[in-house]
Amino acid sequence: MDALLDVRDLAVHYRTAAGPVRAVDGASFTVPAAGIVGLVGESGCGKSTLGRALMGVLPRAASIAAGSAVFEGRDLVTLAPAERRKLLWRRLAFVPQTAMNALDPVQRLSAQMQEVLVERGGLSRAAAGTRAAALFAMVGLEAGRLRDWPHQFSGGMRQRASIALALALNPALLIADEPVTALDVIVQRQILDVMRDLQARLGLAMILVTHDVAVVAYACDRVVVMYAGRVVESGPVRAVLEAPLHPYTMGLMNAFPDLERAGGELVPIEGAPPSLLNPPGGCRFAARCPFAEARCAQDPALVEHAPDHQVACWRAPEAPALRPLASEAATWAR
Repeated sequence: MDALLDVRDLAVHYRTAAGPVRAVDGASFTVPAAGIVGLVGESGCGKSTLGRALMGVLPRAASIAAGSAVFEGRDLVTLAPAERRKLLWRRLAFVPQTAMNALDPVQRLSAQMQEVLVERGGLSRAAAGTRAAALFAMVGLEAGRLRDWPHQFSGGMRQRASIALALALNPALLIADEPVTALDVIVQRQILDVMRDLQARLGLAMILVTHDVAVVAYACDRVVVMYAGRVVESGPVRAVLEAPLHPYTMGLMNAFPDLERAGGELVPIEGAPPSLLNPPGGCRFAARCPFAEARCAQDPALVEHAPDHQVACWRAPEAPALRPLASEAATWAR
């Protein structure tokens, strides 16, 4: 598998008065060329921080403490800021969590598209106008809407416009941070269909950050499961979601409605993720895991358990026996 992006042992810390918060703590995964990778986990597990670290748009209190992120042969971590800026929009693009954060409320969409295409892309104003209309058509918006202001768009239309803006200069990798969270389920599917169509037509690679397993199942080729700043499982979507190896992934699947067991109970994972100011030693999921053993006090490495399927769990070889137990509410009631 040819990797467009290869992330190895990436660590991102936030400086606080009480000490560093290890928001991302040794994350490793790859993004293949022209594939969609879902980055999934609970809120606070480090997904958005990781995406922003790759783009180089972390807040001032945050910094990359260790690791590498090799994109098209260049390490984004060690790249000079000026060199990284040259990649933004041209090779790397970002869709933020809330579409209005990507759009200037006091500029018409035409002006915002012109700014990117002329100032960053070097197009003439006439060529930029033609390109902007084509981009809007690509995401299912009428060219006439370029004359409108962001507040005149519905939530779904704003998200489409944000995607068009991100694709303005034909990037190789698009990072979308919770792009459908604030939308109703019908509009969510429409946006995901747009993204899948664009990926297929343009040969894009995407990282789709989400807390929703259903979004991953519908839109992604691969999945990376994060918990407490670490990657605990990764691999092809079908392999991971149909036969999860990590108890945390099994727990996430319990919260995903299954039409085959209509009326079945959704089983929550009791408790909450640990503080990343002073994270526990060993497996970070152990305190919430119904299958934890004494050896879980030792930190499990992320290893390849099956072809192209990685997991960080001592009990992964027992996963076929654990999965039926993990589907029962009584297992998690502790």
